[in-house]
Amino acid sequence: EFAAALLSQGKGAAFYIQPSTGTLEAFQQLTIEITAYNNMWGEYQDNLVCKVGHLQPKLIPMQMTVKGCPIFLQLISPWPFTWTRRNAALRFGTQVSGGSPMLRRVQLNNPTPFDIRLDLEVYNQEPDDEKLVDLLVLFGDPFPPVDMAGNEAASSSSTSESEVVLKLDPAAIPSCPFSKEFRSSFRRATLSHESAGQKNISVLIRPHEGVPADSPYSIAPRQIVVPGGGSSDVYISFTPLVLLDTEAELCCDGLVLGFMSLDDKLVRRVPGKVRRSHGYEAPPLRVHVEAVLRHPLLEVEMDHDRGMVFHSVASDLLPAKPFFGVLTDAVITQSLKLMNCTKVRLFFRLFLSTPSMPFSLSSTDLKKSTETSHSKKEEREQQLQHVLYPQQNMLVQVSFHTNLELLRYQHLPETQLLPGCQVLQMESGERKLKFNQNLVIEHSNCSTQV
Repeated sequence: EFAAALLSQGKGAAFYIQPSTGTLEAFQQLTIEITAYNNMWGEYQDNLVCKVGHLQPKLIPMQMTVKGCPIFLQLISPWPFTWTRRNAALRFGTQVSGGSPMLRRVQLNNPTPFDIRLDLEVYNQEPDDEKLVDLLVLFGDPFPPVDMAGNEAASSSSTSESEVVLKLDPAAIPSCPFSKEFRSSFRRATLSHESAGQKNISVLIRPHEGVPADSPYSIAPRQIVVPGGGSSDVYISFTPLVLLDTEAELCCDGLVLGFMSLDDKLVRRVPGKVRRSHGYEAPPLRVHVEAVLRHPLLEVEMDHDRGMVFHSVASDLLPAKPFFGVLTDAVITQSLKLMNCTKVRLFFRLFLSTPSMPFSLSSTDLKKSTETSHSKKEEREQQLQHVLYPQQNMLVQVSFHTNLELLRYQHLPETQLLPGCQVLQMESGERKLKFNQNLVIEHSNCSTQV
């Protein structure tokens, strides 16, 4: 509260002197403590005025340089709690390869008394990147204000192509009948631009931060004004890439840089008092973003090592008491367990590759599948998608149905048999029917396990 009171005038810096007045005894030495408070970067200079009696005041020059980015993050979480942390890392956790995009709403807080415009850029940090520095050649204002449509707004610092040409060295221009006229116009243009203090061409060498990219991370809006003493929201999204089959996982490291600009000329410079750099000259806002991609994979545990093999005979349709007639259906059921051994929740659905075959999914353990979601494809098929969280499992029961219809298959020609059905002729003349079918696990990224 004391610091806020000292900085209440909105200058960005304040000095507190203690003691500010008193009596200096003969041969006495007195230490004056000067405490500097600030909430805005810049190069500050002022004079400490020391008055002794009726003597001429003594001016003691003071200088202070404040560096760093005052903007800090606040993650707007869908859960009841929020956290605030300066220069924090925004973690998207472990996600499924090729899964659905994830969106985070981030609040940018500005504790300074001035409006700050941020131009946000996203960089991918590649592990094998050996580049050390970037060479930037800039024409005009590197971060011009843009309107709502994203078009560059009219600015006095914008530079046309003719102005760039006029700034070139006149000695490099070949002699021609119009060379004197051209050189005189060059000198006039140079003087006018130098008096205005504008830069047409800038060359900047800066440390290599990464490769500019819009995937897998993106941010919107790309330019935003954070009001002084207020906040603004931006949205950072992560779109999972599709992993190659040879890759087990992929770490996606990125960096969001927010370059600060001050549109108010009085905020940028007060002659003899304050000078504030902005754009590439000021330390940007840095937000590290992290995510890990993995293949969706469910571990399958069966009752038998040989897999899900069903053995049924036609006599299963004969009841224990013959006077009850022939049964219409005899069912054999086996169970398998699906386990999620990954670090991410997996959405999936189960179906049989040939629904007309004599197999069925008779029941599933829905107690572990308390959350469901729909995709467009599943909405058409009216099938729910199950979810398994890390280290959870789910019990699935698969049944084989023996009925009278199957007994007719042994007399049908091969052209009329269902796909996956095969008639086996034994040496003894006995016939057997063999049915092959796949239980398909389709994950949310459309990849399948069979």
